Amino acid sequence: MGVKLREKKIGNGKVSFYLDITHHKERWYEFLEIHVSKNRPSEDDKRKRRIADEIRSKRENEIIYQGHGIQDKSRRTADFVAWFASYIKDRNFEHDNNTNVLEHLKKYVNKKPLSFEALKPQWIKGFSAYLLERVKANSAIAYNNKLITALDVAMQEGIIAQNPFHLVPRKERIKRNQTYRNPFSIDELQLLHDTPCDIDEIKKAYLFGCFTGLRWSDLNCLRWSEVLVKTIDGVQEWFIYFEQEKTEAIEYLPLSEQAIQILKERKKQQKDMGIISQYVFPYVKETDIKRRLKLKHVSHHLKKWAEKAGIDSKRMYFHSARHTFATNVLEYSEDGDLYTVSKLLGHKSISSTQMYAQIGDRRKKSAVNLLPKLHTKFSAA
Repeated sequence: MGVKLREKKIGNGKVSFYLDITHHKERWYEFLEIHVSKNRPSEDDKRKRRIADEIRSKRENEIIYQGHGIQDKSRRTADFVAWFASYIKDRNFEHDNNTNVLEHLKKYVNKKPLSFEALKPQWIKGFSAYLLERVKANSAIAYNNKLITALDVAMQEGIIAQNPFHLVPRKERIKRNQTYRNPFSIDELQLLHDTPCDIDEIKKAYLFGCFTGLRWSDLNCLRWSEVLVKTIDGVQEWFIYFEQEKTEAIEYLPLSEQAIQILKERKKQQKDMGIISQYVFPYVKETDIKRRLKLKHVSHHLKKWAEKAGIDSKRMYFHSARHTFATNVLEYSEDGDLYTVSKLLGHKSISSTQMYAQIGDRRKKSAVNLLPKLHTKFSAA
């Protein structure tokens, strides 16, 4: 058993620290992402080196303690697959990707027990390779993320000292593939607008998403009290002010003319039909958050609507409204940029918005047309 602090050259006279760990005939590395100057270390570099050595010492002690049973060894040798199944059931995760992950785990271990102790970087890389043979890279990443979350819980419960996924070097992790979201153009949205849907409220909810970028989790429960109308410099402005379900961040979103028109139509419809509801789209209000039964019902009618409009129904799912909004903001707004779109979508990091960098041909053509033309004597014959 040993934990050694090693250095890796990263250029410009700097090195990066990592731990070289061997235990029970297995070897793995933990990259600390601590960088210091090798040739002329400053006081801060010396402090960072001390921190790296303290981490090395801590890891060594953790392995010694575990090896001598100071932690509850029976928990560390327990079957992870059985624990993960209980974890899913206790948190009502039976209706999301966690169930798919569990099925793949069972097939991978082939009914053999898998202890927490066996979850080492080498095992993780093997399981990742297994997933890549059966699902696409982005799905494999999503499945691994479910395991990462579960193992973080196992750490909190004191079963393991650290999450083994974090010990896999970044360069050896699954790489995410860029995907084209295939959003709807304004012409296609006009076609959908002109095509009746079996349930008009579903149609209006989807189109509202196309002009606001709201997620299903935020749109289906949108309240009238979250719609604000203010007069600014003599002009009436409409906003929605709400807390995002996913990020729990408070958002203040200005509304386009089309989004405002949809809200006005909804208010008139509710008045004409004598409907009194706090929700803008009460018909699509989700009542089963975990199983998303209403979303499944809405998705069915969206696909039928797309078929009526002569649009490939495979492209029609509720989240495509969010992609459509982001892409069209970039496409039609002179000031549209990834930072602006990131804020409109409520992303915490602009990296989440990078998928929309592949903007449409109209914006590209407009951009190259801004280039000045050189004076030339060339004349086409």
